Amino acid sequence: MEGSSVIQYFALPTRDNRKAPKLKVNYSKIISFIFLTLFCLLWISPFIIMIFGSLRGHYDTTYYPGELFPPHSGFTLENYKMILLGIYPDDVVHNTSQDAQIGYWFLNSCYSAIGGTLLYLFIASLTAYVFVFVDFKYRKVLFAILIASMVVPGTATSIGNQTTIFHTGLNTSMLGLIIPSLCGVYGMYLIKTFFEGIPKELVESAKMDGCSNIEIFVKIILPLGKTVLYVQGLFGFMGGWNDLVWPQMLFGTQDSKLWTLQVGISYIINNSRTSDLIGSALASGVICLLPVLVVYLIAQNKIIEGMSSAGIKR
Repeated sequence: MEGSSVIQYFALPTRDNRKAPKLKVNYSKIISFIFLTLFCLLWISPFIIMIFGSLRGHYDTTYYPGELFPPHSGFTLENYKMILLGIYPDDVVHNTSQDAQIGYWFLNSCYSAIGGTLLYLFIASLTAYVFVFVDFKYRKVLFAILIASMVVPGTATSIGNQTTIFHTGLNTSMLGLIIPSLCGVYGMYLIKTFFEGIPKELVESAKMDGCSNIEIFVKIILPLGKTVLYVQGLFGFMGGWNDLVWPQMLFGTQDSKLWTLQVGISYIINNSRTSDLIGSALASGVICLLPVLVVYLIAQNKIIEGMSSAGIKR
């Protein structure tokens, strides 16, 4: 009996002999992670090529455009010197009359992008406040007309905008760049959707305390809606900064001091007598990208918060 009990004792499963639980592998998450990683690498690959290509010398980018790293010389700032300082290699023949005006072009881009964005945010947010918190006749009909106008592409109205700007004499002023962009409906719709999540009891109680609509708009609605203003501000800044077609239509070649940075850099590259300034083109893309990237990095937390909370009822 003692022997059998000993055998039975050793036959019982102990903690060390028990089988460990099998780990469940979620293959769907693994496949999703791999797919998203490949998609992100594919999405940022043009930016990587642009940055590395802008740091390659003129000889390498011209005769070896497919190489990511310079095969003959190291990385250099030659392309940025050509664009920003007007220092060109001996074998590059260019139009020197445009080199000293890069400062004007940068200021014009800042003026049109920042000024236009701030004016549009004020107009769009005020319009959204009226549609959400002010009750007036034919409000729904007017809003439906504005939403229907979103299906009209901007190219269909560009000729009409150009004619209007020329007839009013604003084609020689930077205001001509800003005014047509103040009529966009998408930003107003985005802000209106966010304002609809603000409790209307706040507005009604403020009116009972004797506050006017302007006071309510400035002291209550704008502080509560600052996240969506960050989002729309980034969109507006990107649109104004990257705009190339409208400044070309408005100013043409009449006065190069009115050009924006995109117009001026494209003019330098297109009118160069060299066969192919790939490095300069890539460097100009980096220069045009940096302001937008800096603005996004500064306001990224507010932008993500605004995009996640826009349209959510509180």
